[in-house]
Amino acid sequence: MAELSLDDVVQKVEELPALPHVTYRVLELTSKPDTSLNQLSDIITQDQVLTAKVLRMANSVYYGFARRIFGITEALLILGFSTVRNLVMAASVYNVMDREVQGYFLPKGELWKHSMSTALIGRSLSKKIGYEFPDQAFVAGLLHDIGKLILNTYMTQKFEDVISKVAAENIPFMLAEQQILGFDHAVIGSTVAEKWNLPFELVEAIANHHTPALAKYNPKLTSIIHVADAASMSMGIGLGGDGMLYPFDGFATELLDLNNELIEETIAEIADSLIDAETMIENHTP
Repeated sequence: MAELSLDDVVQKVEELPALPHVTYRVLELTSKPDTSLNQLSDIITQDQVLTAKVLRMANSVYYGFARRIFGITEALLILGFSTVRNLVMAASVYNVMDREVQGYFLPKGELWKHSMSTALIGRSLSKKIGYEFPDQAFVAGLLHDIGKLILNTYMTQKFEDVISKVAAENIPFMLAEQQILGFDHAVIGSTVAEKWNLPFELVEAIANHHTPALAKYNPKLTSIIHVADAASMSMGIGLGGDGMLYPFDGFATELLDLNNELIEETIAEIADSLIDAETMIENHTP
């Protein structure tokens, strides 16, 4: 079967909206040690919808604070810069990802929930193993499957061919993707991350979240996302059509010194706090 044109796929990437300007400014400011609370609060509150979403997320069971958070400045004080940066990123990509992905048999909201659970597991695992940038893992987990949105159109047409190849040859879903479509969702996802000017370690983690041994720049981050993705799948979140032949990669578990008990403990923690994403971050204005 002839492979798809790279130009066609890249065009689909170009059709995705850019991240809002406010999001870029938040990512920039939170990376600077001399940024003040007022500077960051002023930027976020320029976007009323984003402000509402961040506050809604901050008050969700994901963070579990004993009292309500009523303003962005208060959220910054209580949650800290890195957490608010994660919330802003999550709120910014919600409208892109909270849609039906027919090509992967994912109903509306399921890709978002899988992405959020992967982000939460990745952040939790990072803290447990002493990885110093858990917020990196959160963002990488949030975006790791963004390529499925791009390949959705092609997968809608070719899904049965991919499934047949998986069944007939007993190969991983992503390898069948490559052979039928000419691309896989991980590589296309990394193209989206580059379009959004995200740091290279995030681009690499997205590109290699199924193949962590191929990561050269930051194999630890990539391995965390691989394990978090597999763990989320094991919870039954985001299985769609590709939830088969997906074990934990030995390279990743060995690099991170993970055992089944630690992974299961993390899954249990996330399962206790995970709620319906639509209820948590529905699109509304104050």
